Amino acid sequence: MDKGKKHLIGFLAAVIIMSLFMAGNVMAEENSKKPNYTQVKVGMFQATGDMDTANYDTGGDFSLVYGRYLNKYLVLEAGVDVFGSNQSLRGTNADAGSYKLDNSLVGAAGLVTLKGEYSTGPVDLFCGFGAGIYSVTLSSKIDSSRFGDLDSDKSDGIFGAHVVAGATYNINERFFVGLEGKYRWTGDVDIRETVASIPVEYTGDLNGYTVTFNAGFRF
Repeated sequence: MDKGKKHLIGFLAAVIIMSLFMAGNVMAEENSKKPNYTQVKVGMFQATGDMDTANYDTGGDFSLVYGRYLNKYLVLEAGVDVFGSNQSLRGTNADAGSYKLDNSLVGAAGLVTLKGEYSTGPVDLFCGFGAGIYSVTLSSKIDSSRFGDLDSDKSDGIFGAHVVAGATYNINERFFVGLEGKYRWTGDVDIRETVASIPVEYTGDLNGYTVTFNAGFRF
């Protein structure tokens, strides 16, 4: 991804997030809960689209989130989500001989999510939707019978959308834990490179779902 594209993506993300949170500041006073929270999410990622077809393994997911209540029933979140998966391939060609290729495909996304929330006792039920900007990196380690050990790193940028649903349990006024499911759809990554005559590439989407355990703090 060239520098111009990176700068444009970063600028758009900043404008979107700042605009939404400025609107939220006006409405948050209506909510009886503490209006802000931070949250950590840790869990698994399972590809269902092109990554699954390419035999990428079940991977991991980690997120850091800041949330703000717009009113009693609406919550706006902005966060960083990092997820990825691995793939192993073997091949041979006339130049490199036999080789093993270990690929790691990692997405780092800036996400904005609007959630509807309904409270019943200490439990909050929620669902919502959102969008994000993804920086995707394909890191590869190559073991070639003729060229030895080689490395490759290549990146691309895409846009995506997602839906979420889950529940949180309020331990007290400030601390809560929960479980969340997320399904994402993205545009197609286009990473193509040749390292010592060995093709290193991934073309396709990052569609899939995550299931995470969450812990948060209200303030």
